Amino acid sequence: MKKSAKMLWSTMLALVLATIQLTASSNVLAAQTPDPDVIIVGAGLAGLSTAYRLKKAGKTFVILEMSSHIGGRIRTASYTDKVSAEVGLEEFWDGNPTLEIFKELKVPMEKSATSFSSIISEGKLYPFTQDTNMQFLASVLNAKEMEEYKKWDSETADIYKKIKADPKDKAVAFLKEVSFQEWIVNTCKLSKKVQEVIRIESEPEYGTHWDRISAMDGIAEWHIFSGEGTGSSHVIGGNHVGALAIAKHLGSKNVVLNRQVTNIKSLENGVEVTATDPDFKQHSYKAKYVVTTPPLYRLNEIQFDPALSKERVEAIQTQTWGAYFTAHIILDAKAESFWKQKGESILPILSSGPLGVIYEGNSSSGKKVNQNTMLNLLVTGDDAEVFNARTGSMDDVRAVLLKNFELLWPGIGKHIKKMVFYRYHPRAIASWPVGRSRFDDLSESMRKPQGRVYFGGDFTENTHSDGAAASAIRIVKDILEREKK
Repeated sequence: MKKSAKMLWSTMLALVLATIQLTASSNVLAAQTPDPDVIIVGAGLAGLSTAYRLKKAGKTFVILEMSSHIGGRIRTASYTDKVSAEVGLEEFWDGNPTLEIFKELKVPMEKSATSFSSIISEGKLYPFTQDTNMQFLASVLNAKEMEEYKKWDSETADIYKKIKADPKDKAVAFLKEVSFQEWIVNTCKLSKKVQEVIRIESEPEYGTHWDRISAMDGIAEWHIFSGEGTGSSHVIGGNHVGALAIAKHLGSKNVVLNRQVTNIKSLENGVEVTATDPDFKQHSYKAKYVVTTPPLYRLNEIQFDPALSKERVEAIQTQTWGAYFTAHIILDAKAESFWKQKGESILPILSSGPLGVIYEGNSSSGKKVNQNTMLNLLVTGDDAEVFNARTGSMDDVRAVLLKNFELLWPGIGKHIKKMVFYRYHPRAIASWPVGRSRFDDLSESMRKPQGRVYFGGDFTENTHSDGAAASAIRIVKDILEREKK
């Protein structure tokens, strides 16, 4: 889908103005209006999606967001001369319920990369220049390895169906007790090259090493690569445009920024929520229900009365995580020759190292200005942990990235003008270790309400934005059914 840069930036300007209105509304106390049906904690994708579906059902709500912006990890950085790039690098895979919302709100979308990408394996770059995932894999694997991969992929797809049908079935239950790596190496007995393809392609999705997650979790992640893979979409002008569009639809009076929820108390016929503003003033809100959407580990920062059940506490404490770190690399336009073959880009590239996943950074809404171009790095796993740590300086990070850029593309360093870094909380992505899975009883406990308190967000479902949207559907459906009764 193509639109002129002028129209797109007019759209973005209107949405920015909507954000200003949201900020202004943060000074309006909810006490001045009737109590809403639902209080939603967090204005990320899960919170916005929950509110959108509640509004569609005719229910009232107030969103309390601890930061000064909406969207959570869906963020787009704007640079001079109308150049922008994703900070959260959120992908909307086909089938994501969020795409339905964007369609209803007429948010401009474009198709982006397929689930497979160019890879660097054992120091060799395998560019994705083919039309399909299978054609690309055929350029990486020999004929024997290709048949081996297809057989494994087909069998894994069947196993995933069995897991979803009944994760306690003896035929698949053991997958929770071994790591994804152990299962691939010892049970599937795949050749080293096939193993490497699976590892390199999948690890960025869960943000940690494949020996730190259960095989059941790894198989659940692999479904986006299975067969010909799953396509994804991106919001023209930046993904944050989509978040702003939802917020504008919800109305500024329903979104209160700079409110950190500290207490959630269950009442006889509802809930009471206490939140703190930047001046440490306490605000009290009452509603029939409350929906928490921040990552599960952040629930440790909230006092619940009554306290969370032991099962839910265990679910939170035993869930593990992956990490990510984002870098925007601004270069002169001549640098594009490094990642273009016959005029076509071979990005994204999975480097399986400190450079992480290398994306093109310029949003499609802008044109190259001042002869600049941009790369967008999504660094995950141990490298992200190191880059996110406050023990080293940003100069140290820059030195590591420059060194690895030169190893990949000798001579590119002289084209780099600036690097901008974005650090994240070390528990940025949900994952489930050996002995746990997103399908087990502990996970299921987080998907059930505790009284009138609901738990949402991608951390309750999976590692992707579709999990945030799925949790919204689950919660709103349950609230509506309870209201009917």
